[in-house]
Amino acid sequence: MEPVTIAAAIATLFFSESLKAGGKSFGEGASKIIAQIVSTVRNKFRAFGTEGLLTRAEKQPTEINVDSVKAELVTQMAEDQDFAVEIADLLARLESTGMTIQLMGSEINITGDLEVDRMTQKTSGDSFAEQRMLTNVKAQNIKLGELTQENKSYES
Repeated sequence: MEPVTIAAAIATLFFSESLKAGGKSFGEGASKIIAQIVSTVRNKFRAFGTEGLLTRAEKQPTEINVDSVKAELVTQMAEDQDFAVEIADLLARLESTGMTIQLMGSEINITGDLEVDRMTQKTSGDSFAEQRMLTNVKAQNIKLGELTQENKSYES
């Protein structure tokens, strides 16, 4: 997994509404791994003297603040291969619990027009899913067609 993708997944976890609500919907196994991810990232930011970036983004999760956290994560992974491997491993373990993080159409920056005809994200099963579509997209003009997100995890 590329560092930019890992950073986006970590940011999705850190700034998800479910995590802010205490993470009760994640399940015990996923909650423990998420706690490890949060602790590992926070300790790394603290060690590099950049914990303020993380704290600011937690208090004010604006696009600029979250982008700063993602950029710092990418930098730290590039400078410390062991950290990059540890975070990638934790995300893989999280995925093995059945938790799904779906990012589609994220981090797009083009000078022209963007046209999206159809995008679909689907989950099913007994797992928690965090779905984000078309986040941090910048284009001159954006034309959207059919966008669908389905999470059948909690349907009865």
